[in-house]
Amino acid sequence: MLIFFGRQLYKNSYMIRSMVIRDLRQRYVGSMLGIFWSVIHPLTQIMLYYFVFGVVLKMRLGPEYGETKFVFWLIGGLLPWMFFADIITRAPKAVIDQGNLVKKMVFPSEILPIVNIAAALINHILAIAILVVFLVASGQGISPKIYLMMPYLLLLIVFSLGISWLLSSLTVYLRDIGHIIGVIVNIWFYLTPVIYPQQQIPGSLLRFFRLNPMLHIIEGFRTALLGKTSVDITGLMYLLVAGIVILIAGAFTFRKLKPNFADVL
Repeated sequence: MLIFFGRQLYKNSYMIRSMVIRDLRQRYVGSMLGIFWSVIHPLTQIMLYYFVFGVVLKMRLGPEYGETKFVFWLIGGLLPWMFFADIITRAPKAVIDQGNLVKKMVFPSEILPIVNIAAALINHILAIAILVVFLVASGQGISPKIYLMMPYLLLLIVFSLGISWLLSSLTVYLRDIGHIIGVIVNIWFYLTPVIYPQQQIPGSLLRFFRLNPMLHIIEGFRTALLGKTSVDITGLMYLLVAGIVILIAGAFTFRKLKPNFADVL
């Protein structure tokens, strides 16, 4: 099944590239700053979180993070979360918004969530590049563990793609999912140690929090960017298994529901 999706991805690579370019143009069409808004929005959100948690609440990191500045630690967790949230909140409408294409021709609708992920990935890479520049300019420097970002980013994409296939196919039949997912993403955000260290989670609850794949992705990104903590091999293996399971579940659901998309849309 995954081989089938892989072939579809390769076969339609040109179409995916064209749709990603169109998606980015549509997002910023008519605006003076264009793609720079993809940096301004997350930057504004990061500054807001830093003001509340770093300045007002004076949250500080534990000794395990050494001399790392809170703002860089915060950004290291917020960037992968924003990438994930951008993909997941757009996923329910991925097929519905392209209803005309799905109904009028033999269209490989499974590529639609991939288009959303590719467009979000461009913004994410841009944001990571800016963070690296700030790390160097501030004297913090680039971590020798920066190479670890690749496996964590790949697993984040695999996990997000599985959920996107699930949501985009189910929403064709259950339109309420599009409204519910915004609430779920907000709750998920606060149940993931993005704005607080996982060391502050009570020991009795930590094993439940560690079932959340996003916890391991956030911590993995921080390890790669800041280099102050060791790689959690157990967490990485759990993330690999969880990502593959979700990917297969999403691919199976999408392929099962796809034949009736045109009748329902």
